Amino acid sequence: MRVITHCPACQTQFFATEEQLNQHDGKVRCGQCRHVFNAREQILNVAQNDKSEPDKPSSKNSIAAESISNAVPAKSGKAKKTKSKPLAETAPAQPAYMDGISGKSKLNRKLPGNRISPWLWRIACLFAILTIIAQSLFFMRNEIALYYPQFKPLLVRSCQVLNCKIQLPEEIELIVIDDSDMQEDPERAGLIYLSSTLINTGDHTVAYPDLELTLTDVDDNPMIRRIFKPAEYLPKNISQETGLNPHAEIRVKLAISVDENKVSGYRVFVTY
Repeated sequence: MRVITHCPACQTQFFATEEQLNQHDGKVRCGQCRHVFNAREQILNVAQNDKSEPDKPSSKNSIAAESISNAVPAKSGKAKKTKSKPLAETAPAQPAYMDGISGKSKLNRKLPGNRISPWLWRIACLFAILTIIAQSLFFMRNEIALYYPQFKPLLVRSCQVLNCKIQLPEEIELIVIDDSDMQEDPERAGLIYLSSTLINTGDHTVAYPDLELTLTDVDDNPMIRRIFKPAEYLPKNISQETGLNPHAEIRVKLAISVDENKVSGYRVFVTY
């Protein structure tokens, strides 16, 4: 026998069979307002073979009432056999959804939400970690090349792609000028030679500095000033890129043309 039950929250009416009511102890979920209720306790007193039509519902439930009146015969006699659709399919420990317009029941299911899949989170976290590592390597490339020289060739190749440079630290306070001397060339007038030694007193490699040479007259007034780059004073067998190793020294010899200027003294500084 088929009965009519209704949702106590929104008053939507539904068809149900005894078999359907026996599932989940009669508990169902309304497909209109999603309210969970006991369908047994909300059965309307309208039999399937009743000669009269069900009472007209209010305008609020006109759609549900129309589907019920079409399914319940209005004339007396043998009721027309109709195929009923399940009110609630088997879903352990979960009430069913009920659709009051079509009389159908829907299985309780999870609706898609806005949650991001865990594997997407893992990819995003991995990308963030790799980005941080790449930025650290880029901005600390000079320190890494200094303290971990075994990685310097890899960093140099990477900088060729990224259009950057591996630079040695420029710490002028670690460099000392020692044993300086200036002599005239006995065979060529107006040509003098400056000899000096550069010493790195630090515990790590530093970049070769520039040499600033100032030639003075007898009153110690500057006459000629010139700055020599490392490529100008380093011997040809020494690369500027290697830098001055810790506690190492290098001998420097420069030739300066003074023409007819009477040079009496000199001053030499290191700078970057």
